[in-house]
Amino acid sequence: MSSSILQIQPITAEETYELRHQILRPNQPVEECAFALDRAPGSLHIGCFLDGKLVGVGTIFREGRDASTHGNVWRIRGMAVLAEVRGMGAGGRILQALIDHATSHGLPGEIWCNGRANVRGYYERYGFVQQGDIFDTPYTGPHALMVRALQAEEAS
Repeated sequence: MSSSILQIQPITAEETYELRHQILRPNQPVEECAFALDRAPGSLHIGCFLDGKLVGVGTIFREGRDASTHGNVWRIRGMAVLAEVRGMGAGGRILQALIDHATSHGLPGEIWCNGRANVRGYYERYGFVQQGDIFDTPYTGPHALMVRALQAEEAS
């Protein structure tokens, strides 16, 4: 299948919950899939659709982290893509849309996430760098803090 049939568009926070629950938090109540900053100003939820079916989601919002030296800091959460479409570019298109959103809100800046340890390479392909050691998150397993600077040369 061609990635040209994948469609990326903004969606509501509520539209992300089913995939967040199914893929990221299947052993927790669906209420755990709602994040405190889902509706904060500037937040963006991206959905990836294949033939009209929601197959991937991702969210970005402003949230600082302790070691950040930037005032313009964004956090990615809830990246989830159905197993049957992984490798088709859905995750990359979602992640790029989230990076573009943060970049459009001013530079320099920084994006970070607590990514699952088994997908560090995915984030590294988009310029993220692991900071610190792998850590365990209750219910969801090993994670790595992944950080990416946003610079002026990225602005389109």
